[in-house]
Amino acid sequence: MSKKVRWGVLGCGTIANEFAQDLAYTKNCELFAAGSRTLKKARFFADKYKAPRAYGSYQQLLNDKDIDAVYIATPHPFHMENTLQSIKAGHAVLCEKPAAVNAKQFCKMQKAAAGKGVFLMEGMWTRFFPAMRQLRKWLDEKRIGDVLELKADFGFHFKVPPEHRIHNILLGGGALLDLGIYVVSLASMVYGVQPKEIVSVIHREKTGADDQASILFQYENGASASLSCSSRFAMKQRVCVYGTKGMIIIPDNFYRPSEIILEIEGQQAGTYDFEHPGNGFQFEADHVADCLEKGKMESEIMPLSETAEILKTMDKIRRQWKLKYPDE
Repeated sequence: MSKKVRWGVLGCGTIANEFAQDLAYTKNCELFAAGSRTLKKARFFADKYKAPRAYGSYQQLLNDKDIDAVYIATPHPFHMENTLQSIKAGHAVLCEKPAAVNAKQFCKMQKAAAGKGVFLMEGMWTRFFPAMRQLRKWLDEKRIGDVLELKADFGFHFKVPPEHRIHNILLGGGALLDLGIYVVSLASMVYGVQPKEIVSVIHREKTGADDQASILFQYENGASASLSCSSRFAMKQRVCVYGTKGMIIIPDNFYRPSEIILEIEGQQAGTYDFEHPGNGFQFEADHVADCLEKGKMESEIMPLSETAEILKTMDKIRRQWKLKYPDE
């Protein structure tokens, strides 16, 4: 590229810090500005990562015409509002997953981006790791035959006080939006379609937020996916994709994979290492930069239509639980 993509980070919390840190490992990106609800916090963030500009409000950040792309790193319920503001200002948007609380919200975001002619993508960073790209390549090549079963677990024990957003349903708290989105999106990536049938069970904490769920998908061809997520205990975070000729395994930490195993029937299993520096946000940031250089309005790896369909699936799951968020 003739110049690096200048990123503005909207929101300066934990995930924003990880994203900013990883911009140092990108090929074509740089942190240019930080925006927070207070100038003090924005300046601290900008100084920490050597960004030249800091703003004490989100709108001030969006008014900066020198910014090429905005990374939305605010809590889930604010994603739509912040994205719509960014689109109105004419900025390309990478919105942290889940892109919206529900499919209806994302439809508004998608229409706004199309109307303004700007790039929009959900920040499902897991898809852009080299190991995950390899998984997709093997699936495209039918290395394990026809895929018939996916097993994926994602759980953390959130040792945080009761007032933390993970426990607060008013802030989109709960395991599904924070962690379940990973396994639901993974199933969408593996099968390329949404399930025809969904069966699920949930455990709710005292606040009303979901903190444990088991979800079973069945597809038109009879294949299935067994998914689970939890915010009250840790899981192995392991993925197994089973096919008619073998299996693909991500043994641990599939959300940021560095190792993947291919096991073909009758052959010795092969283990492939994809070590990387930092947290791994550099891969999605570089992908966005590549899309912008080519004048694309969306990603072919995380297309807007798929994000919309995934959120529809998430909505169906919550309807089974009779779980609603504010304003729904």
